[in-house]
Amino acid sequence: MKKTAVIVGGGFSGCAIAEMLKRKGFAPTIIEAGPTLGGGCRTFFYNGHPYTIGPRHILVNSNEMFVWDYMAQFLDMRELKHHSLTYVQQDQNFYTYPIHKDEIATMPDRDTINAELAARGDVASSQNFEEYWVNSVGQTLYDKFVNTYSKKMWGVKNNQEIDDFGFSPKGVALKDGHKVSFEGSKVIGYPNEPDAFNSYFDKVCAQDCRVILNTPVTRFDLENKRVFAGGEWISGDIVINTASLDLVFDYCYGELRYIGRHFMKLILPCERVTPDPYYFLYYAGDEPFTRVVEYKLLTGYKSPHTLLGIEIPTFDNKMYPYPVKADIAKAGRYMELFPKDCYTIGRMGRYRYDNMAEVIKDCYALIETL
Repeated sequence: MKKTAVIVGGGFSGCAIAEMLKRKGFAPTIIEAGPTLGGGCRTFFYNGHPYTIGPRHILVNSNEMFVWDYMAQFLDMRELKHHSLTYVQQDQNFYTYPIHKDEIATMPDRDTINAELAARGDVASSQNFEEYWVNSVGQTLYDKFVNTYSKKMWGVKNNQEIDDFGFSPKGVALKDGHKVSFEGSKVIGYPNEPDAFNSYFDKVCAQDCRVILNTPVTRFDLENKRVFAGGEWISGDIVINTASLDLVFDYCYGELRYIGRHFMKLILPCERVTPDPYYFLYYAGDEPFTRVVEYKLLTGYKSPHTLLGIEIPTFDNKMYPYPVKADIAKAGRYMELFPKDCYTIGRMGRYRYDNMAEVIKDCYALIETL
């Protein structure tokens, strides 16, 4: 008889681990609170235009192409080049993002910027997100591109609150050479299929996998490897969680913070809005939105019209775990509570700002331990 696995959550991580578990000889059951598989990576259609709730391309480290190969088993993947612009209110102008050295000469306050760049502090000594950026690019560029954007993104009043910043946004803080993001470090991919990743979710869960939709898990009994959902206890030889850690343990250490997005869709009567090769627009001023994405440039959809997705930060849903050490430490305490044969993966299950590539790697690592 096959071993059984109960998977809480049918987003990308839940579907990926279910597919790998089947190949390992398990019979998985996915319990999903919503009506579809795929979570935030599910493609929907608005008057024919495909879109996801925020752009969901996969970012693969260039030295970890086995992740790309995994997705290519199921989907016809194509490589994208990531080009972005940021609108800077102070200058009433768009500039390439990441901030590009060549464009400083076009800025009205270039003399001040160059003086600050010459007097930059030690990035390694930075204690928070604000110090990291000021030490990297100086106060003026930080104020233009990052200060207000980050406060909007995370719903904070001061960027000094963000103290886990072991990353360099879009590859570098100040770029030269080509203007493509992640140059040389990551390969960016998106499926050619009209419904993007949907066929992956549907294929991997179509056979030898029980899927329970529209059914939230309301109780966890991990010591006995079971969860309560839809009026019944569902047990397995192992339990894999992809839901938020605080929910699993009834908030015993307090609630974990997340910020989410409201997502507005706008169809315009033209074939393209953003200039080639850009398809991401970031807004670093006091506009309520953070990002506008022209979706057909991501999806490859053909139409005389174009769809824009407009993202507005909100606390009404949970999409992004906070890069704050206190919250990360609290999540770590929750993870220590998982008993033998119970595991947690995914963005919410690990309380990490992961993309799909990182989730696939985590799934591979878990499978190797079973």
